[in-house]
Amino acid sequence: MTDSTAVDSSQPDEPGESSPFQVALGFFILPLLLVLGGVGVFLLFGALAHENTDPASYLPAITGGGINEPWQAAFHLSQQLEFNDDLHNDPKFAGQVARALVKSGDADPRVRRFLTVALGRIGHSSAVPTLVDHSRDADDEVRLNSLWALGTIGDLDAAPAVAERLQDDASDVRTMAAYVLGVLRHPDTRAPLTIALNDSVPAVRWNSAVALGLMGDPAALELLGKMIDRKHLASVPGVTENDVRQTMLAALAALRILPAAGLQQQLTSLRDSDPDLRVRNAAREALAVAQSTATGNAESLLAQGR
Repeated sequence: MTDSTAVDSSQPDEPGESSPFQVALGFFILPLLLVLGGVGVFLLFGALAHENTDPASYLPAITGGGINEPWQAAFHLSQQLEFNDDLHNDPKFAGQVARALVKSGDADPRVRRFLTVALGRIGHSSAVPTLVDHSRDADDEVRLNSLWALGTIGDLDAAPAVAERLQDDASDVRTMAAYVLGVLRHPDTRAPLTIALNDSVPAVRWNSAVALGLMGDPAALELLGKMIDRKHLASVPGVTENDVRQTMLAALAALRILPAAGLQQQLTSLRDSDPDLRVRNAAREALAVAQSTATGNAESLLAQGR
């Protein structure tokens, strides 16, 4: 997951090796803040008291057989799984949590919110059908968390369901959907991502452009060019300096996959004079790809003219 700060996506735009999910985009979404937002401070302190508890011990309470409220047990379960690698990719435990999620029904959305997070932290593909079902949940946060979990699992079979959420009423859900599609990179999602380039919310458009860029789709080039323009980004309401940096880095990462010969001058300027060292280095890498592609194209044209 990324450590970046989420853009205020409600505003329109006027003028060791990490996992693929962690590195694919690297901006806008801070899933664990989004999915665990709104929890009372007492729960954060309560989590410390449960630090060494076996995650499986919370399942009876989630299904109504313990002393804790089901949603509290679901929260502690999701927290324990963040630090417990023993159950990562465990099909049996994933099945138990998925069944608890289905059994929870519609009574308390907090239970569903935390159990979808738990399934993402377990990371086993057997949970994909359950998470796909909950990506259509009536609760915005459950839908968002389900998408996040599908992204962490990385099963391409989930791509069509994730793409559906590009039309979601909630902008955070649409933003997450575009983010996850950049992780999955399923070619069948190019068409809905291209439509999302015109979304009213900047973060949705920008995540969609990066996703398309990572798939080598030239439909993203125009918007990626705007995403490496500091003046343009600074004019977007609600965008902070950190957002500008992360947006530029994400776009430049996509431009290392999608060569942009037409952006060479802009990339050269960033490489030589941008105030951020990370942006300069990323621009240097993207420029090298663009120049190599331009040289290859020129040599091909010369060969055809002989």
